[in-house]
Amino acid sequence: MPDHLHLSLWLADKQILTLPANFSKVLAAFPFSRLRPELTLRVVAVDFNEPPLLEQEFASSEELDEIVSAAQEFLHEDTAFQLQAYWDLMHREGEWRLKPSPVLIDVYAPEFETPNGEQVNLDLGMEELYTPEAEAPGSFRAVQSNVASVLHLQRDLEAALQLEKRLLWSDSGEDFLARFEALA
Repeated sequence: MPDHLHLSLWLADKQILTLPANFSKVLAAFPFSRLRPELTLRVVAVDFNEPPLLEQEFASSEELDEIVSAAQEFLHEDTAFQLQAYWDLMHREGEWRLKPSPVLIDVYAPEFETPNGEQVNLDLGMEELYTPEAEAPGSFRAVQSNVASVLHLQRDLEAALQLEKRLLWSDSGEDFLARFEALA
């Protein structure tokens, strides 16, 4: 099974009352897809094995205030807000082209169990979108574009949020930042 790439953020302010504002800042900084604008909000209590307290679809990122407002109604010490969305990245299907790529944006309340103790996690999709294929023509340039998108997102999130720590990693546990900086 292919690994996914994640961007995890540890916030300086972990107070429950700042969760909706931090969720709003993360969403405002994210470059949502223009090719596939639909979004799905889930609010989950305790862990992601539990059924969602709320699952609601939205037409586009122009509804961010409504998304945050809907999530805020379920604010509790052990909830997580999860937004399933898309962003536009280069994909190879014969030729390289810009296509919507799925992403999960998770923001966690203080008592929600997370694997690494982070307050924000973005599952940016399959790792292969960010690693060049030597045998694929145009691979380096397309992957470099995708890597630049991740690094730009990281900078935007760092500007929007007060962070203690950030980590760009894959499911295998590899730290991708040095690898990305070499490609950017």
